[in-house]
Amino acid sequence: MTADVVKGMVATRFAKAVNIGLLVIVGVWHLGLDTLLVLRGWPVYEPRAAAAGSWLALTVVLTVGAVLLLRSALGTRTARMLAGAALVTGVVATAAYPPGEAIGDVSWAGNTVGWFGVLLLIQRPLWELITLLAANTAVTVGFLAADGALDHVTVSRLLAMIYTTAGIQLTFAYLARQLNDGAREATEIAAGQAEYLARATADETVHAERRRRYEYLRIRVEPLLSGLAERRLDPADTVVRQRAAVEAARLRRLFVETDDTPHPLLHELRACADVAERRGVRVTLLAYGELPDLPASARRELAEGTLLVLATAATRARVTVVTTPEDVVVSVVADAPPETLVESPGPLTVSAAYDQEEDQLWWETRWPLRPAP
Repeated sequence: MTADVVKGMVATRFAKAVNIGLLVIVGVWHLGLDTLLVLRGWPVYEPRAAAAGSWLALTVVLTVGAVLLLRSALGTRTARMLAGAALVTGVVATAAYPPGEAIGDVSWAGNTVGWFGVLLLIQRPLWELITLLAANTAVTVGFLAADGALDHVTVSRLLAMIYTTAGIQLTFAYLARQLNDGAREATEIAAGQAEYLARATADETVHAERRRRYEYLRIRVEPLLSGLAERRLDPADTVVRQRAAVEAARLRRLFVETDDTPHPLLHELRACADVAERRGVRVTLLAYGELPDLPASARRELAEGTLLVLATAATRARVTVVTTPEDVVVSVVADAPPETLVESPGPLTVSAAYDQEEDQLWWETRWPLRPAP
């Protein structure tokens, strides 16, 4: 999983938590407070069907908007359409108020439309919410003006209402955006630190792997090369040639150990086979079953016996890899000398036999995939 995906997941979860909190506020406001106000003003609404229909229409808008918002499916066009529908519904509800009561005791739609705007436009730029709140205020002012109720007292009450309701709604929307931005920034910082630690760990692993390779070269290969260079070892000696073949195969397997391949074990065995083929040995490599992900140490021990047999094979060799639910089995049959038989360390089950009549050596190594009962 990439750092960008992690950042996106954290930011999405935080935004969803903010959306749920906002939805609770709007739901309680509409289904609780608005319901009480509609019931209290029911005798004076005209027509009453407009008040009831407006309440029901806003309930539908709330339901649709909430579902889409929680599913992260509230697109720009849909959000604007629902906000516009809430505004129009608020106009219908206000038309049912008694004259001059657009901000009276029985008015309820103006505040509700504002909160609906906060909910539906929470993911949109702040200017869209400001536009909706301005239009909602204009509706209220228009009805008051049409009723001839814009006196000094009413204007003062209107300004106080705008300051308290629209101000709180804008503040809530602004703070929600700040919280989302803060969460995204914190997530980016944490992801950056995690990425840095991952790179540092990878660099340390690569460095350790290089040191292991250099140490191997110093212990195993350097004495061989020094002996050849100082003429203490004879290149024509069969033992020296077999030792050189073994170390060449080990080096080849060592350098392909960190290659990024779908089947690392087969890739390493193929590298060992290539060394033998360069000496004229005919090598056949067969694999059966789906290989699991094996650690480098397991692959190293599984390949060691096959490497020794291939390095000492004279003309032919057949390598077989079989995967079962219980273990991974690597076997090799080749015309190699019986001196190749050595003990293999580690949690391996090793079987070996030499057929003198056929002049061939059989070697099998098992790596358990399940712990023994």
